[in-house]
Amino acid sequence: MSPIGNIIPRFQRSSGKEAAEPPPDLTPAQIDELSRALKIMAEMQDPAAVMSTAQDRTVALIQSFVAEEAGRPLLEAPGNAREARFDEHDIHWYEFWKYAGKLQRYPWVETLVSPTELPDPARVALFGDWGTALYGAEPISTKIASAKPSYEVVFHLGDTYYSGTTKEIAERLLKDWPNVPNAINRSLNGNHEMYSGGEGYFRQVVLGFGQSASYFALQNKHWLLAGLDTSYNEHDLHGGQADWLQKLVNQSGNRKLVLFSHHQPFTLFPSSNPLERGNGQVLDKLAKLLKERRITAWYWGHEHRCLLYEPHDIWGFHGRCVGHGGFPEFRKSKAFDWEPPPQPTFKKIFGRLFVPDARVLDGPNECIPGHEKEYLPHGYMTLRFDGPELFETVHDAISDKPLWHQPLIGGM
Repeated sequence: MSPIGNIIPRFQRSSGKEAAEPPPDLTPAQIDELSRALKIMAEMQDPAAVMSTAQDRTVALIQSFVAEEAGRPLLEAPGNAREARFDEHDIHWYEFWKYAGKLQRYPWVETLVSPTELPDPARVALFGDWGTALYGAEPISTKIASAKPSYEVVFHLGDTYYSGTTKEIAERLLKDWPNVPNAINRSLNGNHEMYSGGEGYFRQVVLGFGQSASYFALQNKHWLLAGLDTSYNEHDLHGGQADWLQKLVNQSGNRKLVLFSHHQPFTLFPSSNPLERGNGQVLDKLAKLLKERRITAWYWGHEHRCLLYEPHDIWGFHGRCVGHGGFPEFRKSKAFDWEPPPQPTFKKIFGRLFVPDARVLDGPNECIPGHEKEYLPHGYMTLRFDGPELFETVHDAISDKPLWHQPLIGGM
């Protein structure tokens, strides 16, 4: 079994070759789907050979297939990566469809398990979109594992690239997972884990970490922390999660509720895909909690940035995007100046209808040598639950310097 942890597949349209003939052993639907996916890949490739992907199952599976395929020449790439170049002539596409066809959707796991006991005080190491084994992943793992005092909870917000196969879960997520003795380990399901059907996640993470399911809760005298699965059905709460959460809240007394999910409830960085603009189905199922302003804070990943939102005007909760753990985010948005600040720092950006103002982390990415100014910085967050108080710290991946350190609830 060859290692895949640092391999980046890079598709390039063939040049100087005859046009690729449609493989005779594929169906017309398969040929059409490959044509669509390869077009996306040709448009998204970064000339610097830095990791890139799309929110697209076929694209992600092609990338996983190429990375796992033996015998392909590898080239050096930025950030300790290895590049595997290929074009439409290089892949036996019938073998790819056999590979993809074996990846079945893992059965949903329902839970009625009570919340795990959370110590008081408790420190939570929180990071998202970290499962790359590249760039910010290794330094973040090292910083979390060596922190003093130690963390009581190590919490990933989901996404193991490219499609969360069994091999990718082992090499891109679990191999470098921060080793903190006696800590509670938790990881949410991401849309990339589900592109391969979720078997790697459910078998290796849910069972390996002793989670009750892909959604779970922790609580102490003052706090109820609930991790939701918004990826089994993307941008939705599958199964009985909403009822489960409501029952927990009904039994929680005066505990403050904090939610964690992979996908965002709202965003100031909407993509061209309408599904990526928010989490409408999730919000509908949590309408009662939202209307009663029962949610104190909500942390998510999916977007590869760090965003600190002002309290929501209607629902009151503090929204936080912590998706900058390991996947590079290109500085191409109009929200960022052409030239980044010399050091990672938070920049104020204005909200829009129903989306609050926010601070977004900007600056160079020192984890990608030679391309520092082209990508946003990596990092992670510490949550410290101390009695009824909650403190937040945003850490830089390389220096571990606190870039943001504020009480969210209580404190001076």
